[in-house]
Amino acid sequence: MKLLIRRAAFSLFAVAVCCAIFPTVSTAADWPTAGGDVRRTNVSDDALALPLVEGWRHAPRHAPRPAWPESPAKQDVYRKVYGLSPTVTFDRAFQPVIAHGRLYYGSSADDAVRCLDAASGKPVWAYVAEGPVRLAPTVHAGRVYFGSDDGCVYCLAAADGSLVWKHRPVEPDRRLPGNGRMISLWPIRSGVLVDGATAYFTAGLFPSQGAWLCALDAASGKTVWRQPVDISSQGYLLASSTRLFVPTGRAAPHIYLRDGGQQVAAFPGGGEQRAGFPEGGGSYAIIVDDVLVHAGGETGDLQFTAAETREKIITSPGIRLVAKGQTAYILGIDKLTAIHRTRYLEMLRLQQKKEKSPEDLQRLAALRGQQEPAVLWDKPCSAPCSMILAGNHVLCGGDGLLAAHDAETGAEAWRTAVDGKAYALAVAGTRLYVGTDAGTIHCFQEGRATGRAEQPRLDAPRAEAADPRPSALSQALQPLLDEDAQGYCLVLPESDGSLADQLALRTRMAVIRAVSSADQASAASRRAAEAPSAVADRISHHEVSPARLPYQSRVFNAIVGSVSTTDAPSVPASEVLRLLRPSGGIVALTGPARPQVERSLRQWGEGVIPGWSIQKAGPDGQSWVGVGRRGPLAGAGEWTHFYGDPGNSACSGDALEFGPVDIQWFGRPGPRRMVDRHEKNMAPLYKDGRMFVTGDNYVVAVDAYNGTVLWERDLPESIRLGAFKNCGSMAVGDGHLYVASADTCVALDVKSGATAAVFTAPPASGGKTGEWGYVATLQGLLLGSTTKPGANWRVQDVDTQTLIWRDKQPVVASDTLFAVEPSTGKTAWTYRPEGGTIVNPTLAAAADRVYFVESANRATFDVPDGRITLDLLFGQGADLVALELGSGKQIWRTRTDLSRLENVVFMSHADDTLVITGSRNAVIEGSEKPRVRYDLWAFDAPSGKPLWNSTQTPVPDHILAGPHGEQVQHSTIVGGVVYNTGFACHLRTGEPFEGWRWEKSDKCGTVCASAACMFSRFVTPRMFSIRTGEYLPLTSVTRPGCWINILPAGGLVLIPEASSGCTCYYPIQTSIALAPRHP
Repeated sequence: MKLLIRRAAFSLFAVAVCCAIFPTVSTAADWPTAGGDVRRTNVSDDALALPLVEGWRHAPRHAPRPAWPESPAKQDVYRKVYGLSPTVTFDRAFQPVIAHGRLYYGSSADDAVRCLDAASGKPVWAYVAEGPVRLAPTVHAGRVYFGSDDGCVYCLAAADGSLVWKHRPVEPDRRLPGNGRMISLWPIRSGVLVDGATAYFTAGLFPSQGAWLCALDAASGKTVWRQPVDISSQGYLLASSTRLFVPTGRAAPHIYLRDGGQQVAAFPGGGEQRAGFPEGGGSYAIIVDDVLVHAGGETGDLQFTAAETREKIITSPGIRLVAKGQTAYILGIDKLTAIHRTRYLEMLRLQQKKEKSPEDLQRLAALRGQQEPAVLWDKPCSAPCSMILAGNHVLCGGDGLLAAHDAETGAEAWRTAVDGKAYALAVAGTRLYVGTDAGTIHCFQEGRATGRAEQPRLDAPRAEAADPRPSALSQALQPLLDEDAQGYCLVLPESDGSLADQLALRTRMAVIRAVSSADQASAASRRAAEAPSAVADRISHHEVSPARLPYQSRVFNAIVGSVSTTDAPSVPASEVLRLLRPSGGIVALTGPARPQVERSLRQWGEGVIPGWSIQKAGPDGQSWVGVGRRGPLAGAGEWTHFYGDPGNSACSGDALEFGPVDIQWFGRPGPRRMVDRHEKNMAPLYKDGRMFVTGDNYVVAVDAYNGTVLWERDLPESIRLGAFKNCGSMAVGDGHLYVASADTCVALDVKSGATAAVFTAPPASGGKTGEWGYVATLQGLLLGSTTKPGANWRVQDVDTQTLIWRDKQPVVASDTLFAVEPSTGKTAWTYRPEGGTIVNPTLAAAADRVYFVESANRATFDVPDGRITLDLLFGQGADLVALELGSGKQIWRTRTDLSRLENVVFMSHADDTLVITGSRNAVIEGSEKPRVRYDLWAFDAPSGKPLWNSTQTPVPDHILAGPHGEQVQHSTIVGGVVYNTGFACHLRTGEPFEGWRWEKSDKCGTVCASAACMFSRFVTPRMFSIRTGEYLPLTSVTRPGCWINILPAGGLVLIPEASSGCTCYYPIQTSIALAPRHP
């Protein structure tokens, strides 16, 4: 078996651990926690008498809803690593734990912890939390401990599920949308590890918002210690006698002292670097004696680290490991391998020696041979999801199957089918328990089946479950919230308890029912647990304080409530408005048709809720209903085109101020459908509360204020790689999103994603069918251009990345420019240049004009794929051209010398000024090699007259060859100033602007702006003050993409996932939105 070895690993220490790395593990007949014990060894001494039969199965109504539902990217193009493996899989199935004849599991779907009889599968009790329970409970000393995404740790009596204590480690409570669920800003994603008298856990995903490692007294729930940590905890906490090990998602585990929680190592091996070649991480980890074994990242490796010294020992292919005695078993994607631990390490040490003696070579031959083999056996195995060791059998879970292998020989001893991918295994006594991603828990046992304890799974709400007599409020909402309504709905305290069920049944919304007392919350949860409904996974019950609700501002699409007396709702109208989503959020309250109620409702909302009105509703007008709708956020900017607007200013104009930010939401889209980060895809867009993201021949629309995925579409040949060397392929206007697809542009309804129209580009030069290039919408017209066939880069590979990254590479040009009337589909006009092709990165539109640079070289028409270098485009001259938007008639033409440009060219419009930005490699006195220099030209847009030109030195001025985009930076125009990497000029005069202190990082990316801030990629995303140059990191555990994907719009900072394909060890890959922090 091929191994990757670190030289430093084979010190005297490595030899010393040879005899201790895989010790014998002794386990009891129970399996009281995930992995069986606090080291998560996944080993049981209980022997199974194969073959087993299925004794029972438990099929909950709702399958698991994983924290990270998407798979990773398909590949890391730059490193040529294909078939990337998922690393954050801790909640893909309901992991059972077993103690004293009972089975316990937590649900990420309906938020319940359930207890079943382990022999029959019959339900015993259930307890519902206020958020997903993603990791298995721990059973200890007659109690059940678990953590929830609601930010609390719970202790229940194992006998009846009654609450012993509940602990919230971070106050005050704050909740936000996270991948489709309303969760705490500080979810418990480590499980609860109980050892002796202490319960350990972590709280928090985003260290910039706070994260903690905590220890509680297990009996009372009182804090023993609480330590702030700079990690994103994701996966089961582990413990040795002196240390705690915290998995951190895609990054390696961090190590802390059990006594006090002080950090021992930022990650195994030391250091804090998150970039570079991946050291590997994942939610899977086990401790074998004094060795930590953990997942090695998406590449499918295992990392071995000394738990005490932090020294890295080996990196081995494999995704799971169990060990007992002298033997360890490594599970790979398609095989199962047994190794002799001492001889195996000896073989590795000898392989690593630079100078091998004859004795060394002889010994290596023996270890590789049959006499004293280091590898005992190597067998095919198609069950790579999970592995445990029970007695003399290695049990492996796969997709629809479970396989048992003889531990001595590797021979398959038994195989059976299961319902889904078997991610969770446990053994207790003579029974084997299997949890799958379908939500099913199987029990296999000796002898005959004892029966079944199934609950029928309901995949969709049943129509007959809806109340045939909807409430007045439900009736009032019907015209506003139809069956396709999505997002989040808040039901206010004091409301009719059935209202949440009605809304969940009649819409697609996630419904939060707020109650003002613990007794109400407990009663609602108890009813939900005893009779789980078809929509239980879309209803949550939260205990709240009415004066200040715990939710992030502006997240709810609808807020509803009912009052039964003359009293106004207990939640102030100002608080409701704070929570209501801009650009369409609805408030609706109802009460009996009494004059006092009408007066109370009117006074409650008048002057606070926009458009607040009171009217009678119901068949006989028996109820008053107050309704209001929130409009756009004051000062909110838009990002409707590639560089913000049709003029390419790269500025949204949003009033967002520099300062601390809070996470608004996080979730989809994830990396799977996105374009590889190095390929520099088309930027996302924003308008009227919706964000639109394009991926790998795929488009998705997301609610910008709460992350709800509104719709998604596959669009063939819509991918646009190296978009900065081309032009925007997507634009959004009033009611429609326009996306270029092959030789067409598809108009999609912004609300539903349905195709409203399809427009076809005119032929390219020579009459050939080309491809749709430019996409812009302005004053009711759709603007487009036609490129040669094959002009748009679509293949994600290293060759494409080279064209995108390196100096003097081609840009895309068009043969025609045209305008279409979207309402009729008619072509308004077509412009066919005579001198040479139109340079796509210079296309810009503003007010009633379209602008572009046109080559004066007719030979550019003859380039078969329309990808043309700047020397060919500009070597014989170029014209700056302005056309009338409505007619396509030429207004003016200005000859311009751009022959110096070599690497890139852009054009932007703002304040009646056109700015051309380009770069070249200049010979600089005193420098051994050429340096990048930027040339800028400014023109008066109404007349085409030149205003100024200048040559600028970027900051820093030391990186050549452009591996991180040093020579392709796009200018940003804000408030009459042109900004770029380390330099800034007044727009109309070209005079230096002295207030700009920003310089580019050594990472890919370019700048974009709001009215007061700049945004760019460093190791993590950053916000800069335009006025002072100060900066703030926006997150510390995610990274943005390699071009524009940080949008300041809608009063938010939107960062959809664009790091796809990156295998550096950043803990989280997700889309995320941030909002200004308010007191």
